[in-house]
Amino acid sequence: MKFMNKKQTDKIIKELKEYYGIKELKLNCSFYMNNKYKIYLISKEIKDLDTKDLRINGLGLYFLNVSKGLRLSIEGSQIIGKKATKNIHELGDNEIREWLKGYDLDCKGINGYKLIKHKDDFYGVGFASNDKIKNFVPKYRRIKNV
Repeated sequence: MKFMNKKQTDKIIKELKEYYGIKELKLNCSFYMNNKYKIYLISKEIKDLDTKDLRINGLGLYFLNVSKGLRLSIEGSQIIGKKATKNIHELGDNEIREWLKGYDLDCKGINGYKLIKHKDDFYGVGFASNDKIKNFVPKYRRIKNV
């Protein structure tokens, strides 16, 4: 577990703001990254605790993976989605059913990470390339019957 310093945190926030067209993004929390490049959000008070003798497997809210770009978690997309003005892919009723089942979607002419939106709700991100949007919904979170 590695807490990120202010410079690292500011860099991530700046990149998110630029990529998703967000004017204002203030997250009143600390960021920490695990060895798989997953960033978690946690209360700033955690830094006041003496954790050196504790064996911590995980804590906080999984927000973002930075191993290959900025891949938001489902919860991460919900945190920043309403503030985003670009790189949003809106789905219709039939498409969202397929997405929730874990299927990749057909798309044309778009590339990169896209926030997945249906009406007013956000469902994570997908990666668009080669006329497909790759679904990152974990198997254990997929819905079998929608």
